[in-house]
Parts: sequence; structure tokens; C-alpha cells
Amino acid sequence: MDIWSVDMEAVPEHLGTASSKYLIPKESMQEATSGTYLALVSVFEVAGGTTMAAHHHPTHEFWFVVQGEAVMQVADEARTIKVGDLIHTKPGTPHQIRVESPETFRALAFALGYPGQGSQHVDVELDTVEPA
Repeated sequence: MDIWSVDMEAVPEHLGTASSKYLIPKESMQEATSGTYLALVSVFEVAGGTTMAAHHHPTHEFWFVVQGEAVMQVADEARTIKVGDLIHTKPGTPHQIRVESPETFRALAFALGYPGQGSQHVDVELDTVEPA
């Protein structure tokens, strides 16, 4: 699982009138995502105290956490994610989110798909793994 966080130094840009925190460095995912298109953008929520059903799909999926904290499990790796984290799940990789607090978890989600494959979810069984 790839996780980047906004807990980093900003880079000044546009003649010093703005700054950026490059969660994913420019061009660093060009090879991995070559030939894709923007398949979806959503605000995704999981209610406090619940677990999102494990699933996979044929897209690169990115989640930017905007509210709450949860345990993100991707295949056999689990990590706690929080506001400001960006998570990437690779195509075909099973994943789920467990929200252990009563607060709703919310993320901006977007996916890059490959022509002709769609972005359908396939529900799967995933043995629970505790965060590292």
C-alpha cells in the first residue's frame, strides 16, 4: 500500500504566490498509470464503528482523507490513516476500511481506469490484519 502525507515541507510556486505539497512527485506514476483515464471522483464516507466490505476493482484508486481516522487494509497490510493522508491501491488489490471510532470517516476518492475494463467492485473475503 502506498501512503503519502501532507506532513511535509511546501514548495513555493507561481512567483511565490502559492505553494504545493507534492504528495506524489511530478511524473513519478507515469509508467504505472500509462493508458488510463479518470474513471471517477467521489466523496466517500464510512460510518463510525463500521467496516467497509472488502472488495477489489480494475482501477488505480486514490483516497485523500479529509475527516476522521480509520484502519486501511490493502491485501495483507494494514495501517492507520488520518486527515491529510493520500492512499493508493493498485488495480485488482483487495482492500477495506475499518472505522473504530464513532466519528464518520470521509475521503475524496478518485480512480484511474483502463479503457474497456470499467470500475466495477468485486466483493471478496479478506482476513483481518492489525495495523503495523
